[in-house]
Amino acid sequence: MIAQSPCLFLSLLLWGSLALSTAIAEDVQLQLKNGDRVSGAWLGESEGRIRVQHPVLGTLSIPATEIASRVTNTAPRSTAPPVPVVAAKPTPPPKPPITPAPKHWNFDLQAGLDLGFGVTDRQLYNARARALYSKNRLRNTADYMFTFGEVDGKSSANRMDASMKTDYEIGSQLFLYDLGGAGYDAVRLIDLRYEVGPGIGYHAVRMDRFKLNLEIGANYQVHEFQDGKRSDSFFYRIAEDAAWRITPKLSVDQKLEVFPGISDLSKFRIRFEGNLRYALRNNLYLNLTALDTYDNQPASTVSNNDLQLRSSIGLKF
Repeated sequence: MIAQSPCLFLSLLLWGSLALSTAIAEDVQLQLKNGDRVSGAWLGESEGRIRVQHPVLGTLSIPATEIASRVTNTAPRSTAPPVPVVAAKPTPPPKPPITPAPKHWNFDLQAGLDLGFGVTDRQLYNARARALYSKNRLRNTADYMFTFGEVDGKSSANRMDASMKTDYEIGSQLFLYDLGGAGYDAVRLIDLRYEVGPGIGYHAVRMDRFKLNLEIGANYQVHEFQDGKRSDSFFYRIAEDAAWRITPKLSVDQKLEVFPGISDLSKFRIRFEGNLRYALRNNLYLNLTALDTYDNQPASTVSNNDLQLRSSIGLKF
């Protein structure tokens, strides 16, 4: 018994040393895939989970699939397939918002008719097409109007007008313009008329909902009448045009041109146009137009003033 006691004591001492060595050797540090680290004493691995004794949190059971690597005090051992190390890509700077290309062309088409059948039969047809080109300081507007009508089989309207106006900005408010036009009016006995003239304009008001322009210049006009007579004269041109967007759907615009004679001081002419528009949907709108032309020296048997009221449906694009 006494002889065996030292052997027993040595055996216990040996096993204790091995256990202590094993405990020290199995202190482990786990690197998780989400970047966290867990340290503690190794308790074992079973059923796909690793158990670690954490000095503060106690026993932890961690799925092996969530562990990227583990390190003991002897050598690191990987518990999962190696994860390739990829260098973090620098965050690219935010892309600036894409600004749509400016729209240089705009078009406006109108068509209308007025029919009545009864004691008096009447038919009135009108059409209009406008094209606007704008780029940088340049603005060009082409306008074409046609009207034809009959009352009890007699012509009440047979008129065509075409014009082109070019504006060029020379400052924040001043601009130069050049105006040209041509047409005919069978009811007023004008076989052909044409005009041309330059001038200067001023943006008097430039608000989001209201705009007002003033213009002054010279104008050369020629009227060839059905009786063979011809009238050609130089005029001053004094004009204004305004546009007012009353509501998002309702707007009004007008233009007034006064032509006092230069070569013949006794002559003068006036042209007026007003439009009332109501938006229906998208680019479709209803339009009511008033056109008035005054000539103090018209063809014989023709009245000085000619007023026309038109209703139409318009399309902008």
